[in-house]
Amino acid sequence: MDKKIGIWIDFFSKKILIEKDSPLYWKNMIFSFLKNWYNNNPFLTIFTSGTTGMPKKVILYKKHMYNRAVSTVEFLNLKKIGTRGFLCLSPNFIASKMFLVRAIIFKWKIYCVPPSSNPLKGIKEFFDISSMIPMQVKFSLESKHIENIKILLIGGSYISENLEEKLQNISTICYATYGMTETYGHIAIRKINGSNKSFLYKSFKDINIDVDNRNCLRIFLEKKYVVQTNDIVYLISKNSFFWKGRYDNIINSGGIKIIPELLEKRINPFIPFYRRFFISSISDEVFGEKIILIIEGSPISIKIPEQIFCGEKKFYKPKNIFFISTFTENSFGKIRRKETTKKLIEIINNKYT
Repeated sequence: MDKKIGIWIDFFSKKILIEKDSPLYWKNMIFSFLKNWYNNNPFLTIFTSGTTGMPKKVILYKKHMYNRAVSTVEFLNLKKIGTRGFLCLSPNFIASKMFLVRAIIFKWKIYCVPPSSNPLKGIKEFFDISSMIPMQVKFSLESKHIENIKILLIGGSYISENLEEKLQNISTICYATYGMTETYGHIAIRKINGSNKSFLYKSFKDINIDVDNRNCLRIFLEKKYVVQTNDIVYLISKNSFFWKGRYDNIINSGGIKIIPELLEKRINPFIPFYRRFFISSISDEVFGEKIILIIEGSPISIKIPEQIFCGEKKFYKPKNIFFISTFTENSFGKIRRKETTKKLIEIINNKYT
């Protein structure tokens, strides 16, 4: 890294080192949060990431943020003073704020850098803990720097099977996290690699979970606050679940309800690993909604074996495959499915009018 753009914050010695090229706007966001944390106001007002719509204003109480931070650190066994953290997420969002809260409480020493797709580029230091979105993990893997981190928390968007497979070959301990702004960050965690990896998310010991009549996860915080999600899950036990997909993504094709995320897992091995894709639908006179496969980038040849759509699965087969130059994303790099599909439909309509 040619420029020195980061900030070292040692919460034990209370020393701060601001590197000369650190961007002013980003630096101000970091210190604004710290100032608000240390004031006498019992709550903070922040905005959600806007994954499925417009960002919402949410009030978060500091005492609950404190409890969530402690829960995570105890699980990861990172209570040691001077634990080295690497923060590379936007200070605007809950993941970054909670990283800072953990550092404050347990007196970590952290290196903060502005968010980018390849945050570890040019960085040679070793760290005990970091949090990243899947896009950052992908580029960090390619640049061979990811093993500078002992424990990596990955969240913010779906982790593809291709990326998860690549994480099996590194020494870094990787966890997928489940949570959102309304839950004060993650409330459950899933180990991605290593001897005890799992497909199941396990909630922290101070969290209770169940499902509603749609099989969507319901979360009980602080024994009285209820957060109702639109995440369809299979509840394995009182503290573990398998994530299936989003209720708001369900496709009703000819009366058959299809969860796109499950179908994506089936066809994932037949899509080149360097291509992003998702299952969506367009209106159809016969089926109501017709299943389509949308792939990012220029057209390529795709061959999906017929046998994976045998029996009742024949209704799951995409009727068309479309290519679009770039997907619409939110600030975490998560694909905005509905907006991308709408853009595709506009392209198709313009082509034939």
